[in-house]
Amino acid sequence: MPEIGNNAVTADTNLVDESFSASQSECYYLSIQMEPDRFSFCVFNIAINKYIVRRNYPLYNTDDLNTLVNECHSIFDNDELLRLRYKRSSHLWISPRCTFVPDYLFDSAETDSYLTFNHGTAVGELTMQNHIKSARLYSAFSCPEALMALLRQYQPNIICYHHATPLIESVIAEISSSNKIGLAVYFYANCLDIVVAKSDQLLFYNTFQITAPEDSVYYLAGVSNLFQIDLSSTRLMYAGNAKQIPPEVSILDNYVERIDECDFVHLNNLYGCE
Repeated sequence: MPEIGNNAVTADTNLVDESFSASQSECYYLSIQMEPDRFSFCVFNIAINKYIVRRNYPLYNTDDLNTLVNECHSIFDNDELLRLRYKRSSHLWISPRCTFVPDYLFDSAETDSYLTFNHGTAVGELTMQNHIKSARLYSAFSCPEALMALLRQYQPNIICYHHATPLIESVIAEISSSNKIGLAVYFYANCLDIVVAKSDQLLFYNTFQITAPEDSVYYLAGVSNLFQIDLSSTRLMYAGNAKQIPPEVSILDNYVERIDECDFVHLNNLYGCE
């Protein structure tokens, strides 16, 4: 049981399949997902195409970077599964700090410049990149350097992805065989991501700050109007924290024909990404 400050933190989701074997960990994939209020990880057995571990820890006071790193350090120290050696390990970082560049224009030496042009400079941030193959884009994003150092302390070969990478890949994959518009939203930390895709093309992606549930209707209606999408006859794909449907989704339900909860940002999607 991780001890964080004066709080004893236990996993509020803890599923371990009977087939899991610590001695076989080097045959498994470890995937970590981190966002402002939770630290989640899963273990995937590629041989049987099955998740064999899923755990989620609540996080506290994560507005302060030192506190966030200390909390994650305690989780690693006290969860023996996170300290095993795995065939592959990855980390999904959920953050609004991301910008896109068409792959034919992308220069890896300019990753910092791409990001700071849109988001400014952040002290103590490590700039990274992902290739979103289906959208023919590179994403430039940043993650706290101290957090990446902690992750690499326990999993030296860990690969970091921004959440937009599997989100966009999944939306395009969902509608690539049809000529329909794909419309998806993802809620996290007072932010709303909206994705619009058609066939194998990404038409729109943006992050909006929301301070009230009604904001989500305003932004979704504006984007839908831009692409002449009739929400009353449209399927909306929703992703976010599966443990709690945000009030924004309940409000959207009054305007959208159908809302399907889709675990787009589930870490298994990362294995198809560069």
